[in-house]
Amino acid sequence: MLYLAAILIFVGLLTIFSRKTSFKKGMSLFLAIGMVALILAGCSGSEDDLTKETPTKQEKKTPKLNIKAETAFTSAENGTVTITGKTKPNAELTLTPSGQAALTTTANDQGEFSFTLNDIQNDGTAVLTSNWEGQDKSKELTYTANETYVAKIEQEKKVAEAKRIEAEKKEQARVAEEQKKEAARVAEEARKAEEARKAEEKRVADAKAEQERQAQAAEEARKQEAEAARKKSAQAEVQPHSNEQGQMVYITATGKRYHFDPNCRGLNNSNGETQVTLAEAQSRHLTKCKFE
Repeated sequence: MLYLAAILIFVGLLTIFSRKTSFKKGMSLFLAIGMVALILAGCSGSEDDLTKETPTKQEKKTPKLNIKAETAFTSAENGTVTITGKTKPNAELTLTPSGQAALTTTANDQGEFSFTLNDIQNDGTAVLTSNWEGQDKSKELTYTANETYVAKIEQEKKVAEAKRIEAEKKEQARVAEEQKKEAARVAEEARKAEEARKAEEKRVADAKAEQERQAQAAEEARKQEAEAARKKSAQAEVQPHSNEQGQMVYITATGKRYHFDPNCRGLNNSNGETQVTLAEAQSRHLTKCKFE
């Protein structure tokens, strides 16, 4: 519409100069055309204002995730390292030390967080990661072992090693003593077994010797009896028994025989012999010994 108003003003000016009328009439015409142009321009502006779209609000920008923390930490004299910092409130954090298991925590409502590593004996590195509303932010950290703590741990290790060696020596000595006792016990058992073997051999030998002695004694007795029988037989042949009633014989208190020979086998088990005349023995109804 602004363009149309400008065109009308231009056309009015051309009409004035082309007709060469009086200046008064020309000005009147020019004013009329100008009013019309202004009205049209106003309408155009109103129409443009009505038809112009209201601009939309700019979308809200998402805050950028960051981590505020030192990059280097030193362990305390008790060997612990405390890693602290700040990030977005309630963000999930992960600390991954080199050579160790990862640790996790959640920032508080102010975004503050803290991790504690224990028994740090060597320098190391770690990666700290924060996760918040789909964003991840990582930061590399380093930590240094406390020299006092490291020296203390080394001293404790030396003391423990010395105790281990001492305990090992004592155990070896105990085992050696036990082995010595066991060897002595085995030797004693072997000695006793040898003595028992020798005693058994001696018993067997003594028993055998006793048997041989008894056999010899029996053989000697047999020989003696044979010799006595031989002598008796010889005597009987030289001096036959007489039936004279006055001849002396030997009897026992309970025996039923009489004996001419005091060494007769029939008298071996008697408790004592009595010498009587043959007539008296016969009067007692005693008979001659069958061995004579």
